[in-house]
Amino acid sequence: MSNQKLEKSKTTVQVKQDSPSEKEKKVKIMEFPGENIAATIAEKVSDIVIAKMNINEEKRNREFTYQLKELEFYKSGYDKELRALFDYWTDLVWLAQFKDNELLSEQERKRYNKQFDDMIKIDKIAKNKINTIKYGGKETGRVLALQSKLQQAKYKDQPTLVIVYMWCSVIAVLKKEILGQFISTTDIMQILITNLDDNMEEIKKAKEYIKKVYKETYKEEPYWTE
Repeated sequence: MSNQKLEKSKTTVQVKQDSPSEKEKKVKIMEFPGENIAATIAEKVSDIVIAKMNINEEKRNREFTYQLKELEFYKSGYDKELRALFDYWTDLVWLAQFKDNELLSEQERKRYNKQFDDMIKIDKIAKNKINTIKYGGKETGRVLALQSKLQQAKYKDQPTLVIVYMWCSVIAVLKKEILGQFISTTDIMQILITNLDDNMEEIKKAKEYIKKVYKETYKEEPYWTE
């Protein structure tokens, strides 16, 4: 065998490249039918949603501004008027029991009785009831309505401390509805009435009487008597 160099034939493989125009055609062929339409719709929906969000945001801002103005309106006289209301009802209860105290001089009794008579004048007590309703809620309204009801002739045989108990009830419900602080009417009576030992039995009678009338009127018992 003769030594011969075997030459392998070289084969050149040419890869045909697509022209730019052909690439675009292929890309277009690969797109899903209606894809452009779907993208356009999605874009428009997105624009609509954003527009609505902007409108809602503007509406919320306007409402917040109105709320701030309302808060400023009430806040401007809120503290002063609310303090005056609490002072009125507490002074009324205190004077009702203190004006005839045996330890007072005749001159002092006259002075305190005159002050009490001035506080229970129809126009003054009506004005304070209206101001109380302005700041109080549902139960405050019920207490004031019950107070007016108990002044009718059919309830003339009520226990002696019923009206004073109702005045204390106004304080109790105001503290609950405005300040979030619970204190029972009976506790307020025990704090404000000076000759407490002599009046404990009358306080109990007033409490039970009021609970009875309240239940007949509203079909439930008041929370502020306990």
